Amino acid sequence: MNRWLAGACRLLGTVYVPEEVMDRPGEFLLHISDTPSSFFPDLRKIISKISPAWVVHTGDLVDQIKLEAYPARIECYRNKLRTLSEILDEAVARGDFQAMISMGNHDDLYSVKEMFSHCHITEGTGFFSASGWNFVVSHYSWRIPDFPDMVGLCGHDLSYPSGDIRCLNGVKDIHLFSLKTGGVYRIPYPGYIDDQRQLKRRIGL
Repeated sequence: MNRWLAGACRLLGTVYVPEEVMDRPGEFLLHISDTPSSFFPDLRKIISKISPAWVVHTGDLVDQIKLEAYPARIECYRNKLRTLSEILDEAVARGDFQAMISMGNHDDLYSVKEMFSHCHITEGTGFFSASGWNFVVSHYSWRIPDFPDMVGLCGHDLSYPSGDIRCLNGVKDIHLFSLKTGGVYRIPYPGYIDDQRQLKRRIGL
């Protein structure tokens, strides 16, 4: 991957998708976490370019709306969530890919179940397999068990689980996990993400 170009795109507020992943439809699992709604157009672009087999979101689907702290903003949250549902749930319904959503502390379970009825949803720790790989998923790194034969996917803050498990944190980078080789492409989020997350990467909300 061209790291210079990836860094330049981040500064310009866009997403760099490496050319070498674009002509391999159905090979990758796409992992993201803690996404403000401003990221949704970029997510749509990434999906259209790589045609993933799986999309995994490890929580806080509309991250600029901190529902845990401001529950009265539920209707604003739901309005933004509908856009993400159009990107993910409708694609799953068409058979484009499968999707797993792990509930975050700023998500509303009722709304997610209503709008993502074709996706797999887990409230705590979830497990699934894809192309011979076993994954464990949670919003929180401390809920990822130490199973060295599995790949962990988490979010929420920049922490990682203890132990020997291989784990990818979706707050730090967008991940493309190859279901053929086990290799991982780490794609920087656009530069605006930190501000939209209210500097979550620094303070761990």
